[in-house]
Amino acid sequence: MKKKMLTAAVCAALSLALCACGSNPTGAKNPTEASVPTDTPAPTATPTALEQAYANLPISDYDEYVESTVLPEGYIGFEVEKVTEADVDVYVQEVLENNKVRELKEGPLEMGDIAIIDYTGYVDGVTFEGGSDVGAELELGSNYFIEGFEEGLVGAKKGDTVVLNLKFKDDYWAEDLAGKDVMFEVKINSASGMVLAEFTDEFVTKLTGGTYTTVEDFRSYAKGFLTEQRKYNSVMDYLVENATFGKFNEEYVQAAFVLEKEYYAMQYGYASVEEFETAFSAEASVVLWQMVENEIRRYEQDRVALYCVAKEQNLTFSEDEYATAVAEYAAENGMTVAELYKLQDEKSLRQSMLMEKALELLLDSIVEVEKGAEE
Repeated sequence: MKKKMLTAAVCAALSLALCACGSNPTGAKNPTEASVPTDTPAPTATPTALEQAYANLPISDYDEYVESTVLPEGYIGFEVEKVTEADVDVYVQEVLENNKVRELKEGPLEMGDIAIIDYTGYVDGVTFEGGSDVGAELELGSNYFIEGFEEGLVGAKKGDTVVLNLKFKDDYWAEDLAGKDVMFEVKINSASGMVLAEFTDEFVTKLTGGTYTTVEDFRSYAKGFLTEQRKYNSVMDYLVENATFGKFNEEYVQAAFVLEKEYYAMQYGYASVEEFETAFSAEASVVLWQMVENEIRRYEQDRVALYCVAKEQNLTFSEDEYATAVAEYAAENGMTVAELYKLQDEKSLRQSMLMEKALELLLDSIVEVEKGAEE
């Protein structure tokens, strides 16, 4: 799949944001709307300072890396297996798994089920602020409530009332509740399970907002999407994994890494990276941060490799091409050209445009082969 390489500053600020779009590390879908105090305090950070910091990242001058970078042979005319109908079947199944529909159930609740509940919490026999609600929706396993709450509802059925004797953590963010015993009375008003939808024209229309209205159209889109994705991933993985990188902008990698950690903390409503790591757990944080750093490093390696391809293949562009590309990219991102130049200087933009042309060259040269064909 093609990636826009035109602005390094913009890409640096956005490329890893996808990593922060999953579930909240404490499970709360919206920590600011939690009815019962969770381990997630209300957001205190603002993006303004981070946005400015992203704009000031030490962007590379890629001319400095051409001489010390050795590209592998065979990146032009790279062979990639064709996407098959079986590959599309797998993709469709993943879509269905990620877009399950709710179905009422009469049987006992399980993790992953959704319950509509009324609950009242008592500390020392007295209700407390934020400890009660009526008609609250809760997905078991989301970790939206304190430890033990959701687990205690497993096995309960519609109409049951469950009594949960729990305890707030000693380091709970609400100091007046930290370390205290709490009792919840919970009534199960309804229970629902999440099941796979039928892959029908109606499902496709709803899923895509009408962009595609038939199963056939969606499968055609999926095949094209998977083909572009496979081409991009295959040739870029080959190029980067087999290149020898000499000089490298480690300063950029580390600066972006620090900012990405702060971005994660901000996204999930924490005032600092340390608070985020405490909620996410030390062990999980190590894995997450390693993934983030690897993504940043790979992003920079992609750019170095593509720029070196552009130089090795003697790629150029006219002044009209450059002006048109910059204007189009600025418009696509809701900016004027002047605003774009505030994020990145002209030399970097020109280098990024060469990367874009190199990527197009690589993708256009790919040879699709039947699955299992001999190389």
